[in-house]
Amino acid sequence: MNHTKKAPRLYNGAFFPTAGDYSIDPVHSFVDFIAQHLMVGQIRGSFHPLTGNIKITEDPTLSSLEISIDTASISTHNEKRDEDIRSGRFLDVRKFAKITYRSTGVTVEPRGYLTVEGELTIRDVTRPVSIDSVFTGIVDDPWGNTRVGFNGSAKISRRDFGLMTDLMVETGGLLVGKDIVINIAAELLLQS
Repeated sequence: MNHTKKAPRLYNGAFFPTAGDYSIDPVHSFVDFIAQHLMVGQIRGSFHPLTGNIKITEDPTLSSLEISIDTASISTHNEKRDEDIRSGRFLDVRKFAKITYRSTGVTVEPRGYLTVEGELTIRDVTRPVSIDSVFTGIVDDPWGNTRVGFNGSAKISRRDFGLMTDLMVETGGLLVGKDIVINIAAELLLQS
């Protein structure tokens, strides 16, 4: 296969991948989350697969993305807890099979950082959410594909999405914290 090596390009002093249409490689992309437990520990979990499409434009601020997460795929390494989270008390995966995110704007920050503004939808509730992102590199893989990487993180409130069931404990405080930190590691494939 005749394939021209792609290189990162500079925009306002920061590196960005080649402009084009990309798809998320679900095998090499992950969504993890962290919530406080009893205000002293953490519950960590993940969703898999992450799917979606990203359009990177010559002007990175005009780029766009749409991603989708299968709600039933949640794993916190405890099946009883996972079943509770999948139930109608929380994600209600039978009624709401997907969590989606659609960008509405991109801001280029110093040293190659991006802020992606967009709309996150959980249980048919849509709220604005910002994802702090960084471009991690571009490479041609052994099979002739151009791959790029991005890492991102966001913080959301469960209350904003109607996920606040009565989780108060007798001693005061919350069994699970109201804020969730979401981390995304995505590998993208440039589409021909």
